[in-house]
Amino acid sequence: MPLQFFDASLVGPFSKRELDEMKDMVRADFPSFEFDPSYVHVVEEFNGGRPSTRYFRTRDGQLAPPIERFLHYTAGHDLKDHQLGFLNANVFWSALENRLGALLPFAVLANNDALCFDCGSGEAQVVLWSNERSGEGGPSYEHVADSFGDFCAALSSVTTE
Repeated sequence: MPLQFFDASLVGPFSKRELDEMKDMVRADFPSFEFDPSYVHVVEEFNGGRPSTRYFRTRDGQLAPPIERFLHYTAGHDLKDHQLGFLNANVFWSALENRLGALLPFAVLANNDALCFDCGSGEAQVVLWSNERSGEGGPSYEHVADSFGDFCAALSSVTTE
């Protein structure tokens, strides 16, 4: 099932400047990392949206908590709801970078864990970062998919126990 979003869940207008700032920050530490073009397309179209296809399983078959919202690239003054400021991708990453290591978050789950790209892998692999089990300099995460496209293809709108 393709990635789908709830109507009226978008955060605000997409800011290319915000995305370019994130790219520059990531390239400073991981020069070989490239954003997956399919991810960039999703962000441009559904900036900060709440996906209706929000359920997925980890590699070991465990049902993960549902995706709450994708992080957004919207300038703070353009936000419809200023409480969503922390979910700006640049703000979120900056607040947690000492606990993320080589991970770049792109979505937040209902339990405050995050879906991330593993910048250190040389590819845009998708991993599930554990907020509770991660400490400074020691992120705890598990592999979910080899690419953003593979991840999106595995999403479902219903839980399948």
